[in-house]
Amino acid sequence: MTTAPFAIGLVLIATFIGAFGALFLKYGAEKMTRKSKLSFLNTRLLFGIMLYVLSSVFFLIALKNGELSVLYPITSLSYVWISLLSIKLLGEKMNFFKWLGISAILLGVSLIGFGS
Repeated sequence: MTTAPFAIGLVLIATFIGAFGALFLKYGAEKMTRKSKLSFLNTRLLFGIMLYVLSSVFFLIALKNGELSVLYPITSLSYVWISLLSIKLLGEKMNFFKWLGISAILLGVSLIGFGS
């Protein structure tokens, strides 16, 4: 089985949606308190969960049309998106080693893409 290019595109979309899901989980977690047992039902947290589910749907469709050994490593791009979103939207700082890790992820995904 070969991996259809649109399956790779679906996985890229899934990783991006999943990164926003993680961002909203972070926002939602900040609203949680120990005082209220229902604080886990806040809208940001639920939206983050919904984005993760949507991301999984895209990934499942991609899996039907491609090789797992090609598609699954591409999901590591979600770490790249999350890092960039964390810098932009959460004001988090990056150091040399984090940038080195992101570079390694990008190199690895590129090599897998060339190998397929």
